[in-house]
Amino acid sequence: MRSWFFSACLLLAPSLAWGWGFDGHRKLASMMHEPLPANACLRGWVAARQTSALQDDACDPDRWRYPSAGAKYDPDEWPRHYLEIDWVVPPETYPRDWANAQALLRNYAVKNGQVPWHVEARYQQLVNAFKGQNQAEILQALFLLSHYVTDAFSVLHNTKNFDPDGLHQRWESDMFDNNAQLNGIASDAKNYYGTVGRADPKNNIFDVVLVGNGLVATLIAADQAHVGDMPGFYGAVRELTARRWGDALTLMASLMWTAWAEAGAPVLPGFASNCSMALPTQEIVLKGYPPAGGFGHPDGGPSLLDDAGSAMQPDASVGDDGGTGGGGQARPFDEEAPACGCHAASGSASLFLLLLIGGMRWAWLQRD
Repeated sequence: MRSWFFSACLLLAPSLAWGWGFDGHRKLASMMHEPLPANACLRGWVAARQTSALQDDACDPDRWRYPSAGAKYDPDEWPRHYLEIDWVVPPETYPRDWANAQALLRNYAVKNGQVPWHVEARYQQLVNAFKGQNQAEILQALFLLSHYVTDAFSVLHNTKNFDPDGLHQRWESDMFDNNAQLNGIASDAKNYYGTVGRADPKNNIFDVVLVGNGLVATLIAADQAHVGDMPGFYGAVRELTARRWGDALTLMASLMWTAWAEAGAPVLPGFASNCSMALPTQEIVLKGYPPAGGFGHPDGGPSLLDDAGSAMQPDASVGDDGGTGGGGQARPFDEEAPACGCHAASGSASLFLLLLIGGMRWAWLQRD
C-alpha cells in the first residue's frame, strides 16, 4: 500500500523546479570553458575532456537535496543554491562576512541562503585539486562548482519571492524542456560572453545576486503577460535569460582560470603543445548585466556597526525563539518535504496530493 502511494506520487505529480533544470545545467556545464582565450591551455584541456557523464555530474547538487540520493543525501544542501538577499533592507548591506551574517541574522544566516560562501568553499576545493594535478579530482571539482555558480545567476535564486505563482518551474525547467528553446538560449548566451579575468568567488557572487534581485520584477511582468503561453513567455524572457547565462559562463570560466593561477599554473598532463600559459591579470567584466560600477572587493562586507542601518524585513523578523515572525513566504527547508519529494509542486499539484492522500486513507480504512 505504502509503496504504491510513493510510486503514484513520483509518477503523477509535476516535476520539481531544480535550478536551471537538469538539461539547463548540463548545457551550461558543456560551455564553461568557452569564454576563456581561444589559445589558453586550460580552455583546450577542459574542452577535450567534456563528456555527457561529467555534464550530468553537474546536476548532482540538486539530487543531493532529496532522500532518493541515498548515502549522498544531504539535508543541509538546499540553502547552498541561492541567497534571498532582500530579507535585509537595503539588500546591499547584507553581510558578506559569514561571522557577521550569523551575528546579525542568527538562524536565518543559513535559511536565507549560502551560495556566495559555498561557491567560495567549492572554489578552494578546485584550487587544491589543481595543486594535486589529479585529473579526476579537477574535473569533479569543476563540474560541481559550475552548478552553484550558475544557480546564483537565476533571478529567482536572488530573492525571497522565489516562486510567484509557480514561475520557478516555468522559467528554469519547463522552458528548457523544449530543445529548440534550450539551444536558442545557449546560442544567444555566446553573444554575452564578457571579459574573463581574475575572479573573487564570494564577492563576485554577491554582486551578481544583487543584480539579479533587481531583475525580479521584469521576469514576473513577462510571466504575467503570457499566462498559459509558453512560446510567448519564452520570447519575452529569451534575452534576459541569455544575458544571465552569458554572465554566468564568463564568471565560471574566470573562476576556473583564477583557481588554476592560484594553484601555481601547473602544467597538466594533456596540455596541448604551444598553448598559452598566460595568467589572468585584469578584472572580470560582464557584458549581459554588469554590476553598476563593476565588481567590488570589500574585506568582509558591512561591519556589525554598519549593519545598524540594515533591517530585516518585517515578515522575516526573528523572535527570541528563533522562529519566523509575520507571514513571510515559507522557503523549501522551512517544512519537511513530502515523502515523494514533490516539494516544489504548484497549487494544483498540492490539491492533487491532498486528494490522493485522502483516497489512500479511505482505502486503508476499508482494508480487510
